[in-house]
Amino acid sequence: MTLKLQPSLLCISAILTLGLAGCGGNDTAADGTSEAAAGATPATSAAATQGASTPSAAPTLAQGPDVCFRAIAKHLGADTKVAEITSFFSAGSKIDSNDSKPEGEMTTCTVEYQNPDDPRKLLSTRLDIATGTFAPPSPVEITVMGNAADFRLEDHLIPLSQLNPAALTGVMDAQKADLGAIYSSYAWTGVRLSSPDSFNNKHTLRLDLTGRLAANDIKENGYASVTTDGKTITTNHLKP
Repeated sequence: MTLKLQPSLLCISAILTLGLAGCGGNDTAADGTSEAAAGATPATSAAATQGASTPSAAPTLAQGPDVCFRAIAKHLGADTKVAEITSFFSAGSKIDSNDSKPEGEMTTCTVEYQNPDDPRKLLSTRLDIATGTFAPPSPVEITVMGNAADFRLEDHLIPLSQLNPAALTGVMDAQKADLGAIYSSYAWTGVRLSSPDSFNNKHTLRLDLTGRLAANDIKENGYASVTTDGKTITTNHLKP
């Protein structure tokens, strides 16, 4: 059974790889701090003393692959049940000429989660990288591909507390030798939570990669699906 999600009027609904459609994408936001800094205190300038705050540096992958997940947990609470999470990071202009941000800088952090006022429905919100705040929640219209009467939203939800994306650091480090033999340079560009679909009946974490092939300098994208404890690769398409 496949879902289509239409999170807001500001994005075009599209079917994602694991059956949910949303606004996720490698969008680039303005520089700034975010709740993903996990409690970091924003830097201020002289203007702050006059009532205007100056954002600090944007969150980066160096703060941990779970930096977006931590921001969401801080905003919504660790017990919140979520369907999908999408965080993207810049590959840097050395790898992708279209990326104007420094390598590893967060560009997107979004979440689709269970509506606390109506557990049959979903809401979505996006982190404003410039201000460090999440946008007001938007309703998500769920369209079922298949028998809609059999659909249970609970089958597509998982509590944030049951996810361990911080452990993805170990998975990423374990790939260095193999990836270094194939790419002259590469960067991790996405950390996501993917919902169950017709190919997988469980939530999975997903790592996205962009690199330059050592053999010909062609840009190549790859990904790996990882168990929700962040430790075991279940699908590995990091190499061409």
